[in-house]
Amino acid sequence: MPPKEVKKKSARDRAALLEQINIPQLTETLFDISYHGNLPNLTEILTIPTKNIENLRYEAIQQNNLLQVRNEQARTCLDLAAMLGHHEAVKLLAERGATMMTNGINLTNGMGYSSLHLACVWNQLESVKYIITAGGDIEQKTVHGEKPIDIARRYHHNDLVDYLEWIAIRNTFTRIINGAKDFVADPTKNMNKLNKDEKKKMEKYINDALKWSDENQNNSNARELFANKSKEAEEFFAPFYANAQSEMDLNNANISNATRPQLGTPKSGRK
Repeated sequence: MPPKEVKKKSARDRAALLEQINIPQLTETLFDISYHGNLPNLTEILTIPTKNIENLRYEAIQQNNLLQVRNEQARTCLDLAAMLGHHEAVKLLAERGATMMTNGINLTNGMGYSSLHLACVWNQLESVKYIITAGGDIEQKTVHGEKPIDIARRYHHNDLVDYLEWIAIRNTFTRIINGAKDFVADPTKNMNKLNKDEKKKMEKYINDALKWSDENQNNSNARELFANKSKEAEEFFAPFYANAQSEMDLNNANISNATRPQLGTPKSGRK
């Protein structure tokens, strides 16, 4: 039998086996092991298939979006693990949720609460850290306009507030550096106003800043250091941005003049 036909047969067999999986039972199992923080069983069921490892339950979970399913209390598996402080289970669920669906880590219930919001309600700092590492959005708001840090403040979870303030400072620094990287790479942003030396200066600063960031993430004074570094970076990049903005303003002015109706020169005539 030709190799292509073997692959087709294998795919048909796999589809048939997937159809035999009891999805409601699998969903109930997921909720149960997430609720109890049963890490060995959760690890087994969420092991990503490879050439050498087959895991039909993982494929069924992915195909049926089971990590996004909510129970009668409108909780996902990640919500439950985060609220109850099953931190290692949270780590695994957050990683798999982020893998299986774009922005899946930031799904919300009817009140706009994400898993990150719920972890803040229940003061689960380690779970908060894992969710943020997997892509949890600290700027996301509930229907009442509350970010995760607002929830932490409301419940007087001071350690959480301190951590989220630090993450906000770090994210600001990251946005500044990533913005500069985009500026260097995108001619529509730099307006082709970067000469070779200026481009090298910006690229060197960006690379040095990223290295500095890695070296200082766990520094005891990280908040102050990153706040100061953000200010320094903004001041360093400002002249480059101003130069491009001037060019953009000039182009816009030229376009405006070109499209403005011409009054023309009045013709002279005899009285």
